[in-house]
Amino acid sequence: MESNYVETIQPMLPILAFTLVMLVWTIGEFISAKTKAMVSMMLVASMIFLVGFAADLIPHDLIQQSGLLGLGQAVIGLIIVHLGTMMSIEDLKAQWRTFVIGSITVIFVSIVLYFVGSLLFDRNVAIAGSTAITGGTLSILMVQGEVATIEAAGGDLGMLSPALLAVFPLLILNFKNFVGFLVTANILKKEALRVLGEYRNGNLALYEEEVKENTTTKPEVILPSYLQTPYAVLFILGLTELFARWLSGLTNGYVNMFVIALLLGIALRHFKIVRPSALSTTDSFGLLMISIMVIAFGPLADINLSDLVALIGPILFYLAAGVITIIAISYVVGKRVGYSTALSIAVGLTSLFGFPGTMVLTKEAAAAVGESEEEIAVIEQNILPIMVTAGFSTITITSVIVGGIMVGFIIG
Repeated sequence: MESNYVETIQPMLPILAFTLVMLVWTIGEFISAKTKAMVSMMLVASMIFLVGFAADLIPHDLIQQSGLLGLGQAVIGLIIVHLGTMMSIEDLKAQWRTFVIGSITVIFVSIVLYFVGSLLFDRNVAIAGSTAITGGTLSILMVQGEVATIEAAGGDLGMLSPALLAVFPLLILNFKNFVGFLVTANILKKEALRVLGEYRNGNLALYEEEVKENTTTKPEVILPSYLQTPYAVLFILGLTELFARWLSGLTNGYVNMFVIALLLGIALRHFKIVRPSALSTTDSFGLLMISIMVIAFGPLADINLSDLVALIGPILFYLAAGVITIIAISYVVGKRVGYSTALSIAVGLTSLFGFPGTMVLTKEAAAAVGESEEEIAVIEQNILPIMVTAGFSTITITSVIVGGIMVGFIIG
């Protein structure tokens, strides 16, 4: 039964709405820290918003009134350009095997889950589920954006309502983090034991060149100092997003703007137009990231808990099929490029959670297996760079490209 709650109250003060959203984020961050990231901040926030909206404990226009929704919609592309500046071509060359495993895993898992999901559910559910399993928040936002566009045009999205189709990948995203942490934690401990054995035998030649940490000094940019200020960096990133939109328009949208923005971000760093992790130099990254993450929670305001029954089957299918397919494909590809079984599977599984989970789980595995500070350091040195690069290759790069292509096939 629909509630008249929203109609009976006055619009919430923007600062109050903003403060409540920050409270939800604080609770999520606290629980994530206490569980050592086993329960993600996004999962906690999703559950709070879901129950709060459904029980009318939270005003349904909370996110909109906070002002974060408009900001997030404005800077999605800018964030993707920033993600591109986090990856260097030199890093990709040094970690080519990691990149190959991660990228091929994302591509083939997406294809397999799409075709199987199309047979079990429908095309739109298959696209939403596939992009959610192999992607992150940005992949979810691409799906939700396409759904909103089709809904506004009066299209029929298939077996799920527009609200449920928008929420479906968000729920997968949150639950897959939890599943990914549990599975990967055990696998990384096996890899840590293998590395420790190699170290104690005096044989780490297999990894000496491949996994050295990136300690190179951040390159200077070619722009004058007045174009290196926080405001100027934001201007350059915003201009790059606009350029990406224009290029996407030249293809009539067939090449997704997010894909172009990511590639342009890599180019900005490579040609020293901006520094690595460009937004980190502006002191605005945290707020901008929160603003785009809250966009994903918007559709939760339009559904009831009873509506979610229709999503149980698809969610369970994509979680189970996703993990099994990722393990199978990453194992095969990893063997081809010379990685151990455990390391290959761990690299593929980063598509379920990405950074900073890649760092947290690696450090925990090293601490659990190593018996001295030196052994822990050696394990981290030989696994951590690979896992961090893996997260970038799966979540940051390949999932955005694959997701950008797949959402274009959503029909309505």
